[in-house]
Amino acid sequence: MDVVTYSHINSVKEMNEELRQRITAINLPFECGAGGLLNANIAFVAEAPGQREVEIRSPLVGGSGQVLWNALRREGITRGQVYVTNVVKRRLVSTGDHAGKPKDAISRGELEHWQAILRDELTHLPNLQLVVALGNMALHALAGEDGITKWRGSVVPVTIGQRQCKLLATFNPALILREPKNEVVFKLDLNKITRVMRGEYAPPTFEEVINPSPRDALEFITRCRDERLPVAFDIETIAGETACVGLCNSPRDGMCINFRDQRTNRWSVTEERDVRLALQGMFADPAVQLIAQNGNFDSYWLWYKDRIRVGQVWFDTMLAHHVLYPPLPHNLGFLTAQYTDHPYYKDDGKTWRETGDIDEFWRYNVKDCVITRMCAMAMLGELRQQGLERFFFDHVMTLQPHLVRMTVGGIKSDAELKGRITEELAEQLERKRLAFIDACRAATERPDYDCNPRSPRDLGRLFFTDLRLVGRGASTDAENRKRMRDNPRTNEAARLVLTSLDDYAADAKFLSTYASATVDDDGRFRCEYKQTGVQKAPGRLSSSQVMWGSGLNLQNIPELAKPMFICDEGYEFSYFDASQIEARIVAFVADIPTWKQQFELARLNPGTYDAHCALASDMFKVSYEDVPRYDREPDGRPTIRYTAKRCRHGLNYRMGVDRLATVTGLPLREAAVAYDLYHRTTPEIRAWWQRTIDTVKRQRYLETPFGRRWVLLERLDDDALDSIIAFVPQSTAGDKVASVIYKSERDPRWPRDARMALNVHDALICINRPADGPLVRQIMREYMEEPIVINGEPLIIPAEFAVSQAGNDNVHRWSTLKKVKLA
Repeated sequence: MDVVTYSHINSVKEMNEELRQRITAINLPFECGAGGLLNANIAFVAEAPGQREVEIRSPLVGGSGQVLWNALRREGITRGQVYVTNVVKRRLVSTGDHAGKPKDAISRGELEHWQAILRDELTHLPNLQLVVALGNMALHALAGEDGITKWRGSVVPVTIGQRQCKLLATFNPALILREPKNEVVFKLDLNKITRVMRGEYAPPTFEEVINPSPRDALEFITRCRDERLPVAFDIETIAGETACVGLCNSPRDGMCINFRDQRTNRWSVTEERDVRLALQGMFADPAVQLIAQNGNFDSYWLWYKDRIRVGQVWFDTMLAHHVLYPPLPHNLGFLTAQYTDHPYYKDDGKTWRETGDIDEFWRYNVKDCVITRMCAMAMLGELRQQGLERFFFDHVMTLQPHLVRMTVGGIKSDAELKGRITEELAEQLERKRLAFIDACRAATERPDYDCNPRSPRDLGRLFFTDLRLVGRGASTDAENRKRMRDNPRTNEAARLVLTSLDDYAADAKFLSTYASATVDDDGRFRCEYKQTGVQKAPGRLSSSQVMWGSGLNLQNIPELAKPMFICDEGYEFSYFDASQIEARIVAFVADIPTWKQQFELARLNPGTYDAHCALASDMFKVSYEDVPRYDREPDGRPTIRYTAKRCRHGLNYRMGVDRLATVTGLPLREAAVAYDLYHRTTPEIRAWWQRTIDTVKRQRYLETPFGRRWVLLERLDDDALDSIIAFVPQSTAGDKVASVIYKSERDPRWPRDARMALNVHDALICINRPADGPLVRQIMREYMEEPIVINGEPLIIPAEFAVSQAGNDNVHRWSTLKKVKLA
């Protein structure tokens, strides 16, 4: 397209008149022009005007504009000092059946017109130095890049006419209105404007050493080991194998030790062996401070795939950022924008396949190393400034190598049983699918009715059109199915449909997730433990399949699958569960004297005194002796003990009446009664909520007894409040159980061939020789029952233990755990 040229323009008013003439001349609507100052050195370019902007015919004067100008006030920037415009000068709304829906599709041809007009418009700003691209449309129009979530925070050079300017990419402020959690990131990006305008913003430069000879590689490894400076490392993989190892111990240069080129191995077997041995020596040297981004992955991959064992990562940038700012993203692209002046580059790790230039991949590996090191040095200062250095190194980083060992060790699978279970379950699943179809046909009175039980669309039609069931909204998930089943207007035929679907869904999930999970070549299941995995409870571990695609989440294994998991010959499972850990922590955090007394009596009198029975006695005003010790009556109704237990575990964290009804199986009316009784019996719970909220409003963060912090970076709405209330109990519980892993395995008494195998939320499973079992369980109990000091009072959380039993085949299975009492 030919670029239009304007006549001489002296004001924004003249600019808008020229824009109007040019735009209407090509039969496009002109609904909103530019605003601000023509002679400004900063221009803000949004995507398209909203309704308010069209009414006033001026950009960024509506709600999204308020977000922008409020954020810029901190930078000393006002609307009158800058130039403001949009890429598209008309409002983007749909027509016809979707009238009023914002942002309909815009044709490529029309968009190209708008982009050419914008680029030419900006050439007439005589003092322009910086363009702030607000959103993806502006980013693409001016820099030719896509993906504002990736590019936000980057400053890149752009050519405006004959002039070289800088472009800062950030979110469209309309996004902040829709998703307030992004506001802190938006402000971080805008903070860069002042540095750019002062000339202080400069992308780092460094040498990328690639395709080294064996001698060059050995000399660089020796340098990293001898200079005693922190060494960042990173691996890249291709086709399930290690393609290269990157190293960097300064901001000036880094090396990618690539074992292959695009066609073949680069070195002889002897040369590669020597380099790998040198790498092992460096990784195992305790004097070398290793830095990595998600070092858990690099460590377990190198150990399992290459037999190169990383002794201890000193500083993991992903984990450091998680400690500092739990709610924010922790990927290296985000960290690059926050801590360095380097623009976004992470797509380089993929685009080399399109160009065929594998050297681009090796250079990308070096960038990862150098930038990871830069981020680490910046975050180290932040950790010290915020008083989190000790917690990070003594707890978070201490735990990581033990999780690596748990991943690599894995847990043995009974392959024969796994295959048998898979085959039998597939047959059983088909029978249950047919039973579901029969129930559908009976309920709809249509003998040819068909429904795919895995299709939300089919289920939605079945529930809401054909059966006219009533739940909450149009969800077909298990929770809404429970509401439909409990609704008094649901007839028995429809209830049978819902019950048969639940029966099918449980087996379908097991078959797809567990029985079909891939086992590694050595016959073991593995999982990757993630220290950043539970967003609402930092400190808790989550798990998933490993990066080469095998394994599964080993924290949510159903009972039916547990026989598949077995010990190596000559070993047993030792298991412990932290008894009622969250409720005990709440008792001390919320300062509930009655609960403290009940839990302490339960600890001192295990098996004879029950804290949940005591709560039920208080709630329902019956004697302690008359409270049943079981959860369900013969007819399936929950007992008052079970109701009290579910209240204690759920209502501590602002659970509502309807959710309580769902998890307990109580009718809504009875759940409402239980809800009221619970809060009248323990008024300290709501008082604790209010204290917590007041603390967050005052200091903007919370801190656990372990020293972990949750920082308020978003607006204080209902969703944020749920996370705030649950943070201290849940994170404390997670950190406490995790600490038992490394404290036990570092204990000098710990048997050499015993190892932690699994974390299952508040429980741990260890593999040990039977002769070592008593000592292993004693060590775990000692560390689990170390007091936690909360509000100046020591809390001891008891551990309940179990040991696997050998079957007729002399094999110890997860499913055979039997409770034991420790001396």
